[in-house]
Amino acid sequence: MELTLRRGDFLNELTLMQGVVERKNTIPILSNILLKAADGHLNFTSTDLDLTLLSAAVAKVSRPGSVTVPARKLFDLIRNLPDAEVALKLMDNHYLGVTCERSSFRLVAQPAEDFPTVPKVEGKGEVTFPLDLWKRVSRKVLYAVSAEETRFQLMGALLKDKGKEFELVATDGHRLALIDFAKDGAKSGLPNVLIPKKALAEILKMDGPGDLSIRHSENHLLFSVGSRQLIARLLDVNFPDYEKILAKGNDKVAIVPRLAAQSAIRRVSLFSSERARGVKLSFEKNMLTVASNSQELGEGTETLDISYDAEPLSIGLNAQYLLDFLDEAETEKVKLELKDENTQCLCQPEGGIEGASRYMYVVMPMRL
Repeated sequence: MELTLRRGDFLNELTLMQGVVERKNTIPILSNILLKAADGHLNFTSTDLDLTLLSAAVAKVSRPGSVTVPARKLFDLIRNLPDAEVALKLMDNHYLGVTCERSSFRLVAQPAEDFPTVPKVEGKGEVTFPLDLWKRVSRKVLYAVSAEETRFQLMGALLKDKGKEFELVATDGHRLALIDFAKDGAKSGLPNVLIPKKALAEILKMDGPGDLSIRHSENHLLFSVGSRQLIARLLDVNFPDYEKILAKGNDKVAIVPRLAAQSAIRRVSLFSSERARGVKLSFEKNMLTVASNSQELGEGTETLDISYDAEPLSIGLNAQYLLDFLDEAETEKVKLELKDENTQCLCQPEGGIEGASRYMYVVMPMRL
């Protein structure tokens, strides 16, 4: 294998690969990246066996070939090279030579045959979205996906075809985020699928104009953006019946300035305990008081002018959960629908957001 390519093109693809490479070192080869030179391109593959990323960069290939090398070490090396052409050459005893201007290095490599086989995805159904649209809507639910590896049914966001629109929903058992968005001309042959959290996060890192296509097979999902492909092992579990937990009968409505609430909660939560991260929201006639305290840190209180005309009510909520929603709500004001201190709080952008018929966030109360 022998080739040259631009350092910038090389680094772009290596940067994306870092998110997929397995770092736990339970299987050492998974910390490597597969490089394959052929047909005027250098092709890249990284995997943790649940997620596989494939991409390519234009290269001048003088001798085709393939090899696998430590992903992190190669990334660190290329990002520290000058912005010039990089030459790669597979040497004897499985060393990969890297040359750039007056710098020369050799990386210990392994045969390409040692790298896991890439799964094939022969689609049963497919749907295509504008990439910008997908990134925008997926950001609005990603934060609510569970990070607990024991709760498999909550470790992804459910994409659901509702006929005239799609729904994307995620929950970790303590909160739920849901967005309904127009198909925008997309034709779906896709069944309802649970998209893994890591796949959602990696697609957000992809750039460029164009579309994202999602293809479904019996065991995998294939996400394609230009020359990049992300293959995710399908989460074959039943997502909870979330419609049953959506708040009903929340008759107390507060209209709250989003940025002011965001700042107040961020400041006051500095005095909440590290473990609970709770703040107390007290609603009175056109006024909201945000408060928190802990024996170790002290206490904080801040008041905001809001629109509220129901009986006084106090509720304890996780500060970070609130901030996650406020970061994504976009609108000048948000609407909080409440019932009592023991019932979940329903949050929505006041007036809705562009491109979505519904964006809602449900957060469970906590005792403070």
